Amino acid sequence: MLFPNMRTDFLDTLHDPAVRDLAWVIASPGLIDASHPAYSGRVVDDVWCNAQLQVGAAWLAALDLAPQALHEYIAARPTRRLGHYFEALIKFWLTHLPQTEIIATNLQVQHELRTLGEYDFLFRTAGAETCHWEAAVKFYLQQLPVAEQRAFIGPGTRDRLDLKLDRVFQHQLMLGHTPAGQQALPAGLQLDKTQAFIKGYLFYHVSTLNRPPVQGVSPEHLSGWWMRHSLEQVPQTSAESRWIMQPRLRWLAPARLKAETEVMTFARLNLNLEQHFSLRNDALLLFEVSRTQLGEWQEISRGFVVCESWPVLDTAAVFHGRKRDAAQ
Repeated sequence: MLFPNMRTDFLDTLHDPAVRDLAWVIASPGLIDASHPAYSGRVVDDVWCNAQLQVGAAWLAALDLAPQALHEYIAARPTRRLGHYFEALIKFWLTHLPQTEIIATNLQVQHELRTLGEYDFLFRTAGAETCHWEAAVKFYLQQLPVAEQRAFIGPGTRDRLDLKLDRVFQHQLMLGHTPAGQQALPAGLQLDKTQAFIKGYLFYHVSTLNRPPVQGVSPEHLSGWWMRHSLEQVPQTSAESRWIMQPRLRWLAPARLKAETEVMTFARLNLNLEQHFSLRNDALLLFEVSRTQLGEWQEISRGFVVCESWPVLDTAAVFHGRKRDAAQ
């Protein structure tokens, strides 16, 4: 699923890819269930994010017409990592949020020359609350046919949803309660609110029909499909749809492309997949697009194609969380 109607309708008014990504960062459904008892009060919830979209709608619309400031901001922070791009968009947003003051970003916490972690975002709100956010954007595939967090792993197989959430809620969000974490804060600063800001997509196998709720995962989360190359067929919504592959930094907001953009037919897509997997095993994210009434191409589904042997797991890395997913 993509967005509920209100958010989709506004996003469809935006054309600049970076501005669309910024709007997606603000208003896309979170991955985490803010009402889950273990996370209660510690998740930036969709209600607050939707309110921020309403507050910032005019600003985003104006920025879409003249996006140079956002483009220059992104260009000054070059990266190939989607997580870093996601954090840059958050910082740009907070910088322009009325009466909000950023205190620090990526503030490291150290003890005896060892880095224990860092505060992703420290800022003061219009209501004078001092907030600590831990931010992440994640893409996970349901590798096991069970409705549990442990079933979801990254396309590169070196990351797992349950381990990521344990790290966020049991370690990163607890930094402010440790002596080292308190010492790292600016003098006199007291944290009023500590929350996770986690967005992304979960991908389900093409054969999955029923998706029972997963404890701790938002029922409104964004989703797609995944399949193994040569073992299953790419699911196509319509014979009239076409296909694209996007650069990693265009994986956030649903794709919207100009009418003249070169797209792939279903036959061409399958030929490209054959060529890719004859040489490499890394996963590919595909975007299915269809024509709008204005003739543009708009995303209607997305999904990962992985190699036949996926997942090729480094068991120690996945189960002990010592590696991060290279795709994120």
